[in-house]
Amino acid sequence: MRIALYILILFFIKSTFANEITIIELHNKSIDQVLIENFENENNQQSKQEIISEDIQNDNDSINLEEKLKIIEEIDETLSTNKVEELNNIWQEINKEEILYLLNNINKINSSVLKNEIISTLASTKIIPNGFSEEEFNRFLINSLLKLGDRKKAYEIIQSIDSSDNINDSYYKQFTLNYLLSTYNLSEACNYRESIKDLDLNSETNFFLKIDIFCLILEEKFDQANLLNALLIEAETIQDDYFQFLLSKLIDFENELENVTFSDNSRNIFLYSAMHRIANLPLNKNFFNIDPINLSMPIILSFATDINLRLKAAHFAFLENLINIDSLSALYQTVDFTYDQLNNPSEVLNTLNGNIEIGMAYFYQLINVQLLPITRLEAIIQFWEFAEENNLESIAYQISKKSLNTIEPSSEISMYGPSIAKAYIMSKDYENANKWLLFAESAVDDKLSISKLNSSKLLLNLYAINEEENLTDILYENLKYMSTNLVDNNEENSNKIEVLNLIFSILNNENENPFKMQKKIQESKEMPALYLLESIRNASKKNNQIKLLFNIILSIDGKKWTDIHPEHLRIILLNLQNYKEGTIINNILLEVLEENKII
Repeated sequence: MRIALYILILFFIKSTFANEITIIELHNKSIDQVLIENFENENNQQSKQEIISEDIQNDNDSINLEEKLKIIEEIDETLSTNKVEELNNIWQEINKEEILYLLNNINKINSSVLKNEIISTLASTKIIPNGFSEEEFNRFLINSLLKLGDRKKAYEIIQSIDSSDNINDSYYKQFTLNYLLSTYNLSEACNYRESIKDLDLNSETNFFLKIDIFCLILEEKFDQANLLNALLIEAETIQDDYFQFLLSKLIDFENELENVTFSDNSRNIFLYSAMHRIANLPLNKNFFNIDPINLSMPIILSFATDINLRLKAAHFAFLENLINIDSLSALYQTVDFTYDQLNNPSEVLNTLNGNIEIGMAYFYQLINVQLLPITRLEAIIQFWEFAEENNLESIAYQISKKSLNTIEPSSEISMYGPSIAKAYIMSKDYENANKWLLFAESAVDDKLSISKLNSSKLLLNLYAINEEENLTDILYENLKYMSTNLVDNNEENSNKIEVLNLIFSILNNENENPFKMQKKIQESKEMPALYLLESIRNASKKNNQIKLLFNIILSIDGKKWTDIHPEHLRIILLNLQNYKEGTIINNILLEVLEENKII
């Protein structure tokens, strides 16, 4: 009887709806209108258009702009098609049992190069490996992408599937609704809910019913929302107190958060995130941990959210190219520090208690209040050291560039030349980097300074190469001429010398290796199982690209390059030279050099 009543009520309510939902902001939520654009992506698109336009202007033949663009698109399409075909072919070389074993055992990939490669490989496949049905393989791909943290690509795959007669139909529909809610496409989410016939009355969470109530709230149909909510409460075996709390906030009822528990693993978290944003309520770390890609921006823009979490989300968003450096610096400026705090950095550092986010904001503001160039530079150097300790140096280098531009080379600050050059290199300002390197070269004379200088030289040569140059060739030439002056030969740097020795031997095993390792009897770093090492070698020998990639990733699961046994690293680098004709080996070498603090 209750189900029949719900169907009748819902039919009546839906008949009063327009097909297209209009979102009504309930609390003058201007914060959600402030969207930070991805300037880097826009600049890339503009640059591509400018290059094309300039090329066409200089072309004296009769081909017009429209025809030229068409030709370029056809070339891009052909190259893309060839790449997809190549990716699809490699899936025929592996069966279901092997794929499940490899991917089910991969938990955390610290290498961004390998992570991007495996995600691209999974998202691009069209061939179904042996042993999988189409439905089974699609679900496997989606689960794998979600495990690797790429919900967007999982969503794109779902949109390409005709799931009407699919055993995963309900799962796909719920995922689609959740994705639209997490990206704040509320009109689209409500319209999509309208197209779903399943009312989900008997489910434990009553997911679709909650969506119906939320969409009614967006239309300010509060009476109808309350009626459906009464049925929801009656239908629930375990009441969702958090949903009821958020609902009361949206309808302007008084309600306190006391005794309301937020579940870390709640299936309704994306609905909760949308309700939080509409009600302008603070978001917490649960939202960020579950979906940092889509929920970092709402967290950054929420003035009600704790500043520590906003800064953490901003650091993540910047490193993912979701916001630019000006947006991050603006957020840094919102953190309140007293006059006394900005004049006593040593005291503030002692009170941070590991609060990295506040520390980054503090050093940024500390730089900006320095009047003298020398004290400004000293504050910048402190900032870089703090950021480097917390793996945020790429942010510190870029955000301090404007202040760095106010400082001119002098003998008084020559010792900082290599560090300043490195900061400019990481900010892609190679002209200023080269200026500081030339200045430092004539000023440094001790071993440590020479090592830093050569490290910055190598970094510049690797990052500023022309398209026609090969990174491995540049790397080899630099290692050959810089010799052990690249790293001071002492026990503290033995691991760096070991890595350089290994890389040099891989690039060229004919010349004498200039990097001499210290004598060592035992190695504290663990080797993976022999089975994995043999699987890597066999996959490379047979040119089985999928197995080679997956076995390499599995062999370093949860580890950084600095944690890898030297012989294990040698096996990886040697065999990656055979992966897709060595297309990713250059970026892997850069990662290894950067993580080991060689560049």
